[in-house]
Amino acid sequence: MPLSTFLNGGTATQLRGLQWLALSDTGSVGTLTSTSDSGGGASSVWAFGASVPCRVDPIASSGDDETIVASRMSDRSTHLITTPSGTSVSITNRFAVTGRGTFEVTAVRGRTGELARFFEAVQVS
Repeated sequence: MPLSTFLNGGTATQLRGLQWLALSDTGSVGTLTSTSDSGGGASSVWAFGASVPCRVDPIASSGDDETIVASRMSDRSTHLITTPSGTSVSITNRFAVTGRGTFEVTAVRGRTGELARFFEAVQVS
């Protein structure tokens, strides 16, 4: 069976194997931008970039589970978001998933030779 059968007319990403098939949602990385106002202050808004394929999974929690974030215990993360490797995201960003809401990035899981980018988040809207 040719690869085009699985792509449904799309283009293969840089993900190896069939992992890219699991990225069934789309989302975009948001950056906080400030605009000066006439009174010497500023207004802040989230500016979202181009769409990227993604997957959102809830992090199973029994209520007392904690994870390590930035070398500290944290129980804030409620979701694990997967995007293609090379997606630029940090804990200062938000990530909006089409039809699923907006998430505050709480931790980015960096790996050597990553096949995908994994980051933890908590839903804000």
